[in-house]
Amino acid sequence: MKKIVVSVFILLWAVSSVHGQYYRDRTKTPEKKTQPVTKTTKAKKIGPDYDQFYYFLFDVNQPVSNKDFIRNSSSFGSKLGYRKKIDDEGRLWGGVEFGYAVYKQHIPYQAYQYGSTAISAELFNYSINTSLTGNLDYFLLPMEKVITPYAGFGIGIAYDRFSQYYNIYGGTINSFGLQLRPEVGMLIGFKENSTWRIKAAIHYDYATNQGDLVKKGFVTPGENNYNGFVNYGFQIGIVKMAW
Repeated sequence: MKKIVVSVFILLWAVSSVHGQYYRDRTKTPEKKTQPVTKTTKAKKIGPDYDQFYYFLFDVNQPVSNKDFIRNSSSFGSKLGYRKKIDDEGRLWGGVEFGYAVYKQHIPYQAYQYGSTAISAELFNYSINTSLTGNLDYFLLPMEKVITPYAGFGIGIAYDRFSQYYNIYGGTINSFGLQLRPEVGMLIGFKENSTWRIKAAIHYDYATNQGDLVKKGFVTPGENNYNGFVNYGFQIGIVKMAW
């Protein structure tokens, strides 16, 4: 019995010594605590990768040539266009544009002298201008931005219809010419990479259209004929991005 008691006592002492040594060693080399993995950044959602867009614009133009015939700004003007992405970065876009504008001028009753002949009349002059151009636009910032400025250039054909009415008379001349149109502007989104945007731009137009007004019986000061249609304008409207 005495031997059993002694043996149990020795066993308990050994277990307690090992247990104590384990905790003493733990204080010297504490366990490494693992930190939870957290995301410090989130992937930015760019949205659809647009590669084309359509637009409809209101366009106001001011003539700077042939002001004896029409000097008023256009009473109605509009543009309908399409652009397609050309490069991988989305900076260069090409497409087509159709333009339409109406000009009118009222000249109060007065006398016009042609050699030994004089004509007195109240004049109503009109010009209906249409154009179809191929266009290239270069955007200075990525298309995902809220505001993306650009510079563009268009070249194509212009068709002008000049008309004049006075007393019981009237006449019309149709003329085709080359159209050149540089412009600068911007697209303004309602958010980043917006599907719907606003397009605003200013442009300068030069067309080679000519009209022999005197030969067609138009009443003009002196011997003035129509030689080239030059104007500048401001356009604003809605853009629909697509892919």
